[in-house]
Amino acid sequence: MKHKQHFVWASVLGLSLLFLNIKVALALPANSTQSTATQPKDEHIVWEKAPIDITLPVGQERFVTFPLRVQLGYNAHRLPPKALRIQNDHRTLYLLAKKPFETERAEAKLENDEVILLNLRAKENADTNPIDIVLPQKMPLQKTQNTESNAVGSKSVTYVMLMRHAIQALYAPDRLLKEPGDITRFPMNIGHVVPLFYDQSAVAMPLASWRGGDLYVTALLIKNRLNQTLLLDPRTLCGQFKAASFYPKTNLEPRGTAFDGDATTLFVISTRPFAQAIQACFN
Repeated sequence: MKHKQHFVWASVLGLSLLFLNIKVALALPANSTQSTATQPKDEHIVWEKAPIDITLPVGQERFVTFPLRVQLGYNAHRLPPKALRIQNDHRTLYLLAKKPFETERAEAKLENDEVILLNLRAKENADTNPIDIVLPQKMPLQKTQNTESNAVGSKSVTYVMLMRHAIQALYAPDRLLKEPGDITRFPMNIGHVVPLFYDQSAVAMPLASWRGGDLYVTALLIKNRLNQTLLLDPRTLCGQFKAASFYPKTNLEPRGTAFDGDATTLFVISTRPFAQAIQACFN
């Protein structure tokens, strides 16, 4: 690649379950700030070997999430810090264009060594919607016996397996990560913030979703909205879930507490994709 010598890599760097059968569809107050009309939609893009075009708004941060830990390779001379600021947090790149620039090629290298090509450009008033890049699901090479065996395999995916996989994907060191073939990333067509708590005591932001057999597990960042300590209770969730687990804590400090004292992660399991499981919550 041209100017290869100037290519740099930007890289910063007990499970308990409460089984539920939540079928609550509690309506939010009319003045709720969680309206779907006002919430930006995540843009899901499947990597199909063609470079992915990403337009950045000047002066506003846009983040791009990948299915695995990622390092971004780019030309430091053509995209210097005065033009583009890049922060890498686990699987998400936070991109802030400081001025307009024309299309520049970048390489997002996943921890499995797969490289996703990006065409980055910046202009005024571009979309700020979060981007979630997912890998295509691999189809079996043979379809003979194996419809039946796949069905048997799908039933073998348990709640505990799904929860453990999702928690490890977000928190475990690289050396402990495993990618079982029967659990794969699943795209979400959902807003950046969702009305998951009927009393609006906390903000819920979907992070990622996986599918194993006929089950789905979704991870969400939960932040306290109150100026007092909040004890999270899965029974207050709106949606149709089979299991839920807060990790690493259920007791949140008041809003704005330093070092993420007011935040935790929620993992929920459903028999339908997450967007469908909480559809009634938007009514």
